Amino acid sequence: MAGRGRGDGSTRCPACGHPLLVQWVGDTAAVKARVDLPAANARRPYPQAHQRRTPDDLVWCLPRLPFRPLRLRWTHHRHPPDCPHQHLTTHRCTTEPTTLF
Repeated sequence: MAGRGRGDGSTRCPACGHPLLVQWVGDTAAVKARVDLPAANARRPYPQAHQRRTPDDLVWCLPRLPFRPLRLRWTHHRHPPDCPHQHLTTHRCTTEPTTLF
């Protein structure tokens, strides 16, 4: 079906078609994260993601573990700068809307 993911929360942006990972992150107080889903071998180090973020943005850590679904993790001020996982920020669609409402 169009728009359905692979069961891991992945989908595509309806405006630009970019692959996204959309999921609720957290157990007690959850936040719905919508991030660009890069290729598994793409390097996304924490320091670069931290520089790209905005004041209203969070940086998410995405470990790709064998035999596990994709699951975003919170990052915080003590997150190791040399963490080997991918680090993602919120998806920012650059495509202009095609409808007025």
